[in-house]
Amino acid sequence: MFGFTLDNKTEEIIAYIDEVKNIEGSGGIMCRSIRLINIDRVSNLIWAIENSAKTSENNGFICFLDDEKSIVTRTFIGKIKIIKVKKNTVTLTGQVWCHPKGFHKAWKMKLNNEIAKKNTWKTFEKSELQGWLVYALSISRINEIKKDISLQIDGNEFHNLDSFFCMLGEEIHGPAGYFGRSIYAMYDCLRGDFGVESISELTWHNHQKSKKLFKTKFDEIIQIFEEYNIKIILN
Repeated sequence: MFGFTLDNKTEEIIAYIDEVKNIEGSGGIMCRSIRLINIDRVSNLIWAIENSAKTSENNGFICFLDDEKSIVTRTFIGKIKIIKVKKNTVTLTGQVWCHPKGFHKAWKMKLNNEIAKKNTWKTFEKSELQGWLVYALSISRINEIKKDISLQIDGNEFHNLDSFFCMLGEEIHGPAGYFGRSIYAMYDCLRGDFGVESISELTWHNHQKSKKLFKTKFDEIIQIFEEYNIKIILN
């Protein structure tokens, strides 16, 4: 379930929404239309948006809610305009700060207690893996700092860069663990701000498959690991 709030200090849920279409994208701000399906208080929603437009920039949030209707995560939408109303469905346009595709899917699985083991990300489509990684980042909590850890990864277990980062995060931090969602983000993680002070050794099984798949990015990843004095064993 989703809810709509204006961008103010109250975070009051103005209306509840069963389903939201077109809320996810490639990430970042983009202009798009969003369809809100099965709204419980359509008149409240319309009045709030139209009234806000008279006094402010008319910004709000589409909020993803848990079973108790508490806000789990939010998507910002700015300069909102209502372009269509049909019964209890409303179509809006605005500047949307999109989460990647798969982000809300991961949160739904989390709320349904469906993420208890590693490799849940393997049930996601290729286009949804960045959404999984952003979800993993959003729930990451540093409870302890790990030192001199040894890692083993297998080139047979991932088939693109996104799935490599999904697997790497879980090898380090367990189910839904995060350790970067791009090469540059992984580099930042190795600086010590994401629960790992140092990695002593990395064994990369079936590395030839990864090298063929990643091409020049494979060498880039290896160089970054070596920059942090990680012993690399290629099998």
